[in-house]
Amino acid sequence: MSPLIISHRGKIGLGSPENVLIGILEAIELGVDMVEFDVRRTKDGCLVCHHDATVEDKLVSDLNFKALKNLKSSICKLEEVIEICKGKVGVNLEIKEKGFEERIVNKLTANFCYDQIFVTSFSSSVIREIKNLDPKITAGLLIGDAINLQVFYKILKESIFMSEFHYSKADFISPFYKIYEMGLMKRFENSGVPIQLWTVNDVVFLKDLINSDIQSIVTDVPGKLFQTI
Repeated sequence: MSPLIISHRGKIGLGSPENVLIGILEAIELGVDMVEFDVRRTKDGCLVCHHDATVEDKLVSDLNFKALKNLKSSICKLEEVIEICKGKVGVNLEIKEKGFEERIVNKLTANFCYDQIFVTSFSSSVIREIKNLDPKITAGLLIGDAINLQVFYKILKESIFMSEFHYSKADFISPFYKIYEMGLMKRFENSGVPIQLWTVNDVVFLKDLINSDIQSIVTDVPGKLFQTI
């Protein structure tokens, strides 16, 4: 079975807008298997799609939704993304911070079948909470969020002991693709743990992965990939 092709932040190409409705609609029309997007919470409790913790040097968590919308008009609520995705495409929701896991579970399970849902996070405690709330949700632990010695040490430790993965109760591991290329996922592979790679934008490598045992691939360039297969 070929890997699932997942649009990174709703993009179909490097120049596409990210985490916005128009981009997600383009990804759906392209025919990706899933759309990936990031979720944060505003000061007044709105769940919004946004990758960075800040907008114009102001924390998303310190802003009410109206103020956030004034700063960035393209920002959208999770409910809006769910509305355009349900019945059309699977969703890979990345939780960027703790504290609203139950709301995520309730919103996703009310609108999608379980086989249309991935939840991912760099936080093992967030993933553990998702699995505790609903074990039927497929969840993945992300690794490789920065390039520095501290993160690399953590990756090496995880590649040997798989401790964060086991603590999280995750169903799959999701490393930055360079970690996979370095051979640091062998323990996971040998243990039969499904692997999701991010963010793979090299079309030649993407084509090679199509015939691999990788579970899913997150990419900014599904448009280019689909033109070649």
